[in-house]
Amino acid sequence: MEIRQTTPADYAAVYDLIRTAFEKAEHRDGTEQDFAVRLREGENYIPGLDLVAEHDGTTIGHILFTKTRVVGSDGSSRETLLVAPLSVLPRYHRRGVGKALMREGLRIAAKMGFTSAFLVGDPAYYSRFGYEPASKYGIRHESLPEEYVLALQIVPGALDGITGVIVL
Repeated sequence: MEIRQTTPADYAAVYDLIRTAFEKAEHRDGTEQDFAVRLREGENYIPGLDLVAEHDGTTIGHILFTKTRVVGSDGSSRETLLVAPLSVLPRYHRRGVGKALMREGLRIAAKMGFTSAFLVGDPAYYSRFGYEPASKYGIRHESLPEEYVLALQIVPGALDGITGVIVL
């Protein structure tokens, strides 16, 4: 398996991969692939944090990290990362593809100077990467269920004293 930066030539395959990966997911809305396109086309897109996993020339996984912010009640703003989506073709589940994509993305993010990341997902799955409820830090999303909004300190202590609302 090779992990590399996504290129425009990969976009169609990534779109199909995300749609396929979420077809039978327990928590989905059917627009995950379109959300990824909107994030890629937005001002918070970071090309170096748009990654694919390939095996024998086939795109089998994808992860996207984009910039977002936590806005405090006092109007302060702190830049952080949003991880969305992490997708792996079902036939490659339980083979370490998602783990490898997450680890590589976080490694690159740290080199770029990012200190924290957020995502919306299954706590049972993402806790293996160190994600924990964002509410532990006094951080929430304005409309998403608290139990699915998760935070990771890439740098220990990065979220100490930070409270507020994640702005996508």
